[in-house]
Amino acid sequence: MLQFLNQTLEDRRIIGVDNLSQLYTWIDVAYAVHPDMKSHTGGAMSFGLGLVHCRSGKQKLNTKSSTESEVVGTSNYVPYNVYLKNFIEAQGQVLKNNVIYLDNQSAMKMEKNGRNSCTGNSRHIHIRYFFVKDRQDKKEFTIEYCPTGHMLADYFTKPLQGRLFHIFREVIMGWRYISTLDGLAPHPSKECVGNMDECDTVKMQGGK
Repeated sequence: MLQFLNQTLEDRRIIGVDNLSQLYTWIDVAYAVHPDMKSHTGGAMSFGLGLVHCRSGKQKLNTKSSTESEVVGTSNYVPYNVYLKNFIEAQGQVLKNNVIYLDNQSAMKMEKNGRNSCTGNSRHIHIRYFFVKDRQDKKEFTIEYCPTGHMLADYFTKPLQGRLFHIFREVIMGWRYISTLDGLAPHPSKECVGNMDECDTVKMQGGK
């Protein structure tokens, strides 16, 4: 760690804008990674070059599945997106495209459909975590699927190594445009949905 810090002392972070009408947000959760079995949330926002906001933090409650932890994590980070949207519009800019990228499809269904997508294993989830659905119903943003290998927020939740670590770091620091994520070589990846025993194999796809 000290060697890494010493080698990166002179690194400069670049923040740029392709278009103030387009905001991209990535949210990811590492399930039950802390000693007390609580999960960890990471989130990042960009207008095209570098990040305008990022956050990495431990969740405050224990969850019963990776899907539930993703719902909680999205609920925890979305307020930053809403704040930035309100701030940009207060400056006279119209945010036409506000996209939130997630990589857990079960959580996405719950956030789009609310209780209608809750099974017997997820009906205990508190209604406060479904305010994301309300905001989406009001068309303040859209939720789209992001393959796990393209999930920029993984940088804030997982101990990445090798090529992916360096690519994500360069995008975060503004040395590469976020479109770099589209060019990552496709390969099979697994993302747990529902619970830790049920994993869907997801093939990487190009595009956001």
